[in-house]
Amino acid sequence: MLWTLLIAHLAGIVVAGVAGRRGIRAGLAAAAIAPAATATWAISRLVGDADPATAELVWVAGLDLGVSFRLDSMALMMTTLVSGIGTLVFVYAIGYFSAGADGGVRFPTALLAFSTSMLGLVWADSVWTLFIFWEFTSITSFLLVGHKNTSADVLRAARRALMITGAGGLVLLAGLLLVAEAAGTTTISELGPITGSSASVAAILVMVGAATKSAQFPFHVWLPGAMAAPTPVSAYLHSATMVKAGVLLVAVLSPAMIDVDAWLWTGLAFGVTSMLWGAIGALRQRDAKLILAWGTVSQLGLLVTVLSLGSGKALFAGISLLFAHALFKAALFLVVGEVDIRTGTRDIAELGGLARSMPIAAAVAALAGLSMAGVPPLLGFMAKEAAIEAGLGLSGPERWIALGAITGGSVLTVAYTLRFWIGTFGPGPATEVAPRRLAMTAPAVLLALAGVLGYVFAGQVTDIVGPAAVEANEKASVYELIRWPGLKTAFVISIGIVAAGTALGWFLSARPVGAAPRTVGADAADETIEATLRFAPDITARVQHGSLPVYLATMIIAVIAATMPFFASAEIDHLVLWDRPLQAGLVAVTIVAAATGAVVGSRLGATLTLGAVGIGVSGIFVVHGAPDLALTQLVVETVIVVGFVLGFGSLAREFPRSSESWQTIRLVLSVISGIGIMSALAFAGSRPTGTAPIEALTDEAVDVGGGKNVVNVILTDIRALDTLGEVVVLATVAVGILALARVRADEVEAAS
Repeated sequence: MLWTLLIAHLAGIVVAGVAGRRGIRAGLAAAAIAPAATATWAISRLVGDADPATAELVWVAGLDLGVSFRLDSMALMMTTLVSGIGTLVFVYAIGYFSAGADGGVRFPTALLAFSTSMLGLVWADSVWTLFIFWEFTSITSFLLVGHKNTSADVLRAARRALMITGAGGLVLLAGLLLVAEAAGTTTISELGPITGSSASVAAILVMVGAATKSAQFPFHVWLPGAMAAPTPVSAYLHSATMVKAGVLLVAVLSPAMIDVDAWLWTGLAFGVTSMLWGAIGALRQRDAKLILAWGTVSQLGLLVTVLSLGSGKALFAGISLLFAHALFKAALFLVVGEVDIRTGTRDIAELGGLARSMPIAAAVAALAGLSMAGVPPLLGFMAKEAAIEAGLGLSGPERWIALGAITGGSVLTVAYTLRFWIGTFGPGPATEVAPRRLAMTAPAVLLALAGVLGYVFAGQVTDIVGPAAVEANEKASVYELIRWPGLKTAFVISIGIVAAGTALGWFLSARPVGAAPRTVGADAADETIEATLRFAPDITARVQHGSLPVYLATMIIAVIAATMPFFASAEIDHLVLWDRPLQAGLVAVTIVAAATGAVVGSRLGATLTLGAVGIGVSGIFVVHGAPDLALTQLVVETVIVVGFVLGFGSLAREFPRSSESWQTIRLVLSVISGIGIMSALAFAGSRPTGTAPIEALTDEAVDVGGGKNVVNVILTDIRALDTLGEVVVLATVAVGILALARVRADEVEAAS
């Protein structure tokens, strides 16, 4: 079923592109079909408590290369969010865009392509699959953020997002390679605890990769700038899906990192800093959308903080927060988009009185905002209580760091939430608004009501988030979301948080709205990118200077440096000097011919010695019982020699003079290259992967391949395309030789 849904999304991209030619609304309606079907299927599995679904496409089995999917409890929860909220966002976008809006093909297809990439990411069960779809989300989000491609500011914001998340992806790849090496498997569901220095390095690299995608300080600067995208993009990518990718990665890899201290402290460093800095940034903004964007940075910091703690209670709390955050933050972004469309502004200094003119939007913002602030009776309250309980359950310095950050960040969350609602919907002169669009209002209402229903049906929500938490830590099985925790320490802290945050929010709301703060971090990131682009041509001019020998020498040195670490574990017990003495003689002749060709000064002499090397190799093939390879080698050598000779008419007889030092360097590099290739072949033979297929080939050569000669069956059946390519190459070379011969004949005739 996973392949069916993935193919349905890919087909939906094509259908949306065709429908988008009739208008952007038609394209969006067509694009919503695949996410709606996926969400319906995912919800049915949640209700039915089905076993994990898997799908796999193997490329190289012995190397664990392939595309591997697994729909376990975590992936099922994320699928429900990705496709469920995605469906609502597509519907919302139909109301958001006017019928004649530009981008009728580009926007729906890019948004569905992102949804497809996000599904592949949450389903991934191998590090390779995860990385591929991780990068797809970066590329598709770049297209969505840069939708208004006529604006220079928008293009800068899109480029900034791509560069930061793309660079983080490369760091993540290095971390995943180390994780796979330490764990002995590339399958995510089979990862066990890893230890050692490589595990610490892997933990830091993976956490950095997660921080770039989930907008953690100092990589957060791309997220506020991405608010230049249309509001449907902000509601979908930057609250419910893309920014959750890093958080999801932290949760998924927690079983492997449970014993790695670097994982805990790196996560706390990113999470605590981002939680506080993002909340302060939200309090300084006057654009309602930017308030929510900076608030997202803060709450993502809360998620990273809680999930990096690694305990069963913390993972249960973190995944509960992830679920609740996707609902209330998407609802808030949708409301801001409606305010922008109906009033023409998002500046809270220019808004006011919207509670009277937009009562439904005001109610939705209130419900979603209260859930974000952790006020009962809403889902966000239960999740926040679980996070505080997780902090109280710790010991040592991490207890006070986590509790202090959660408490301080939550106070600021209440404050900027209250400031956002009062500034947008609170007292003030009535703001004229355009008529309400049902397609924009209904999705926001459903998401806000989901927060209320999540509180009412706390047991059902526990059945969703609980199994996902258990997959990360089995000790999470004993925890559940509680509607009324009683007068416990966590509840008292919650009361204090709401009281302090409300007081701070009222105080800040009563003050005049100041000027918009400078985008110092974003400007610094843009300047860094610009400096890199200015510096790149100079580096390119120095490195790509056109000297082929230097290029070859550089590549050889790089290969040697890369392969040196593997020499320590090499085995040569399987090697023999020769099967028969004739092989040694042929090898000696080949080496002498190669050495002579390296020092000979004439072009003709070099060609003849090169041909002698090829003939020697052909003799080795014959001795090894491969006459077909010997014949092919002889044909190739003949063609090469003839071609060189025909081409010498326009060249000097002798090679250009070169210094003795440069000639020595070339000889040394050539010898090292030969030794390196020989060693690589020898070492590869010491660790074969799988079993040789010779028996299967022999048995099936007649019945399946239709031939009695196994080599012929391999060439014409198993390697048919490769053989065809060789024939094409030889034919092309033959045509070239004929053309050179004709040109040469014409030159001789003209000279006479």
